[in-house]
Amino acid sequence: MLRALASIYIEGQGLSRRDVFKVFRVCAHSSPASEQTVLSTDGAKKSNAKETSYATTAADSGGGAPPPPPPPRPPPARSPRVWSAFAALTAITASLGGVYIYRKMNGDVDDEKDTKLSSDEREADAGETALPASGEALPAHVQYLLVGGGTASFAAMRAIRSARPDAQVLIVGAESALPYMRPPLSKELWREPDLAARAARPDSLTFRQWNGRRRSVTYEPSAFYTPPDRLRDGGAGAGVARGWRATRLDPVRHSAELAAPGGATHTLTYDKCLVATGARARRVPALRAAAAAGRALALRGVRDVARLAAALDDPALRTVAVVGGGFLACELAVALADRLREDGKRVVQVFREGAPLAGVLPRYLADDVAARLTEAGVTLLPEVEVTGAALQEGGVHVQLSSGARLDAQLVVECVGVEPEVELARASGLELEPRLGGVLVNAELQARSDVFAAGDVACFYDEALGRRRVEHHDHAVVSGRLAGENMAALAPPKPYKHQSMFWSDLGPRLGYEAIGIVDSELPTFGVFSADAVGDEATEPHALAVGASMGPSEGVAEGPSEGVAGGPSVGVAGGPSVGVAGGPSESVARRAGPPRRYERGVVFYVREQRVVGVLLWNLFNRMHVARQVISKGEFEDLFEVAKLFSPQEED
Repeated sequence: MLRALASIYIEGQGLSRRDVFKVFRVCAHSSPASEQTVLSTDGAKKSNAKETSYATTAADSGGGAPPPPPPPRPPPARSPRVWSAFAALTAITASLGGVYIYRKMNGDVDDEKDTKLSSDEREADAGETALPASGEALPAHVQYLLVGGGTASFAAMRAIRSARPDAQVLIVGAESALPYMRPPLSKELWREPDLAARAARPDSLTFRQWNGRRRSVTYEPSAFYTPPDRLRDGGAGAGVARGWRATRLDPVRHSAELAAPGGATHTLTYDKCLVATGARARRVPALRAAAAAGRALALRGVRDVARLAAALDDPALRTVAVVGGGFLACELAVALADRLREDGKRVVQVFREGAPLAGVLPRYLADDVAARLTEAGVTLLPEVEVTGAALQEGGVHVQLSSGARLDAQLVVECVGVEPEVELARASGLELEPRLGGVLVNAELQARSDVFAAGDVACFYDEALGRRRVEHHDHAVVSGRLAGENMAALAPPKPYKHQSMFWSDLGPRLGYEAIGIVDSELPTFGVFSADAVGDEATEPHALAVGASMGPSEGVAEGPSEGVAGGPSVGVAGGPSVGVAGGPSESVARRAGPPRRYERGVVFYVREQRVVGVLLWNLFNRMHVARQVISKGEFEDLFEVAKLFSPQEED
């Protein structure tokens, strides 16, 4: 066990510590790939080995380890003179490499690649053009066709090439950029200077991470990929058709029709195909006129970053309105406020919920986020929706459901995404009517030799039921498993991975979560006592809604605590403990919001833990995975101690 009960501060919702959970009955789950912290039947901690929060082991995805490499051939005999020269060359190389690695680890090496772009890359950077421009340069047949140029396709390609190095793989992506990562687009990228010009050349775009290290947005440079015409001539490798879109598949004939923006078309056949078309940004109907005039933008791809960065550089810009209260909207609002602060420009966030992230966080944490956003310079307008917009010279009048009007020079729409299913619909693939996306089985297969992964796949989760997930980690692991199943070196494996996601609201708050994270579910939170306290904020920090719901609130008095949810429950104070009942309802706590620095929140459905949120706690995702796997516990307070919330990272 860790510290005494008095060193832990508890926040809970809808749960009592006594007689609520059944005695867990599922055996401990651990990955055979590495040592893990294992939950035993007495709740004790067996080991404390770390796992990366971005899970990529074959065991997590339901797949096996890749086949071992063939034994290396013995080197030919060398003369003493050759050995001496080789040793000298090795020493020089090691010295130079050591200096480079040292500088890179300390953030001194700038991995900008924009000084050595080929003519083809410069052409692709100029706009959404096709590369190659003609279908004549594309192969007539490939073994593996991956539709979509994002993370899931890239992960599938790596898995296929690892299993079958001599395979022919073609990635078909609608964007002219090489496959790249999306998480930095709403966070770290906005700390980069000259972003408008640099984001227009995504193949060479780099950014500095929170730890100070610089990395490229693209997963691999262009030299990593095989030119498509080499695939056409029968060579092995992985090529990318950039700016091309698949318009229809024929699963029976194993053929695909491709189209490019300039009107070029091409038809090819495949052995196996992956549909990883991802998702597109939803748009606000009331802002259509503003969008057509370039005054309302969305943020989904790197081209959107370039357009938004260019609009922010307009000297006439004074106010930016960010519409939405979810992950993307909050991340972007903080990033833009930090970028625009020195220029005296303001960021206003408009959302229909009572607090930012209220759809996923318990209300007390959503209030904490509201305070942090305000401190970061974001003006919050909660509980309103955009009902109309009128263009004006140099900006747009945004009409709100409250009757108020917001004048802004630029609006950024961050109201969620919807899966891109046009290809699937045109190809006769079955779609999931409630969750959206392509319906696939546990092996991620939609039809014979047609698979789907990433945002567009609606898969069956053995633990949590049918789901569709829009997380980076899910794209990585589902894409990799689809690639392994397509390579078919072993029998198909089911997708059992519980994907995680993370979010950063500036450098002081980061959180990770796994499973189903929904504020409509009862929650049970445990926070370190030395990391919870009241903190004064600006007067407008809590302009986020006067009510926590029909029967929710925060108690005042000797057993003060935070509450939320239909069956509320948490108490703090001199004797830390948990309180609550099915009909508890109290008035909202007055005064400044409470600040939560480190803790863990469990989301519960039918007495089973279905989601875990780690608040400013890192390198503990392996424990969260085992909690989700086991599911039912007698005492979640004891389980929370396994996450060591009192230990500051």
